[in-house]
Amino acid sequence: MPSKRACAAIGIDLGGTNLRGAVVENGKLVGEPVYVETPDHPEKIVDALVKLIEDLLDEAQTSGLQRDAICGVGIATAGVVNCDTGEVIGSTGNLPGWAGTKIREVVEARTGLSVHVENDANAAAYGEARVEELKNLHCIVVVTLGTGIGGGIVIDGKLLHGRGWAAGEIGHMSIALDDSRLCTCGLHNCWEAYGSGRGLLATARELLAEKNDEGQDSTLFEVGEAELTTYKVFQEAKAGDLLACAIVRRWHEHITTGIVNLTHILNPDCFVITGGLSQACDLALLKELTVEKALHNIGETVEIRASMLDTNAGLIGAAQSVIDEVGAGVPARR
Repeated sequence: MPSKRACAAIGIDLGGTNLRGAVVENGKLVGEPVYVETPDHPEKIVDALVKLIEDLLDEAQTSGLQRDAICGVGIATAGVVNCDTGEVIGSTGNLPGWAGTKIREVVEARTGLSVHVENDANAAAYGEARVEELKNLHCIVVVTLGTGIGGGIVIDGKLLHGRGWAAGEIGHMSIALDDSRLCTCGLHNCWEAYGSGRGLLATARELLAEKNDEGQDSTLFEVGEAELTTYKVFQEAKAGDLLACAIVRRWHEHITTGIVNLTHILNPDCFVITGGLSQACDLALLKELTVEKALHNIGETVEIRASMLDTNAGLIGAAQSVIDEVGAGVPARR
């Protein structure tokens, strides 16, 4: 078995808008992330990936890190990924035509580096779980709050992938039975349809219609449909608008519903809340509501904490998965 050795790796977070890449060493970034706009065709995306990797290799050498210290590349991508083959087996609307792309095969052939491909939410979960304070915990659930809801489950330091590589799609568990909200996935009443940014706006529209009939006063009634954004709702709530505060409270209750379900199923050590809307989330309120709604003595024991890595979690987790493979004696693919 190859001897264990410390190394660095390139991490790339591939989203519908940008490719973000950086060199990662000892769980930390070497320099600032590099951003590249995501092209609109799978072949062009692969070309952009390869170019970004080459640029990061050059940047690493400029920083004094030799090329042979880079043990591989970790790529976090939207979509369902077969991590054994590095192929995208389920695409996302943000990356049309991306399903079927054999990322590992083509990038390894063109760079000569070992490549590991992971779902983006799973990569973010792995990055968060490898933070020093959390890496010895038994079960960690990472919840990514944004336009949708993503997630990843790490048990004893390993990602839970599931039989079809789709474990951790927590945003699509059903939290209601009346088919009142259609999710972007085509199903009704997914957690994402309530607890995401889209869900918050759906709640806002419902309460605005309800309270308008009651003649309630709110600055949100002056906002047109196009101007009704999550930012506007949070802004008015912060200013003390009672209806905006009620919308934000209801949003926290919806988030709590998913957390309570996961608490009853997994009884995790902690939840890590990350994503673009995490800064607007009142973690103390989530904890309070979880204790209130969960079975006695279960909600009290779970910790709900903020991300330690913020927007870099995905690329750090993707790179760290490669570093840990090599550190565990898994041969690098060349």
